[in-house]
Amino acid sequence: MRIIKVGLCLMRGRSLLLARSQGDAHFQIPGGKVEEGESDVQALVREIQEELGVRADPDTAELIETFVAPAAGRPDMMVEVRLYHCDIEGEPQPSSEIAELHWQDVTEDLVPSSDVVGLHIIPHLASAFASR
Repeated sequence: MRIIKVGLCLMRGRSLLLARSQGDAHFQIPGGKVEEGESDVQALVREIQEELGVRADPDTAELIETFVAPAAGRPDMMVEVRLYHCDIEGEPQPSSEIAELHWQDVTEDLVPSSDVVGLHIIPHLASAFASR
């Protein structure tokens, strides 16, 4: 089985914004599941408003890459994260089910994170910075 999610790649310099949900020990990319009848971008805008309390500009949304890994705590399930970049309005704050935000420098030791973040997204972004 595969869970389809959209995520926001929000960078400040070399640091990527990660979010940790209430009751979860691992940091994830902000975002969530695409609901029936939603496009990826509609789901991204909704999830970012719910989780970070900011408005994501749908007109600037660009797909960066799609990453697949075992779901956190569910080795029998795969998660597919469609990672997008877009402009936001406002300062991200933990809201809804989010316990904590963390700005992760992609070239430094990683906080406890899901497999898709630690094995795929961070290395992808670190490689992009290394090639600059």
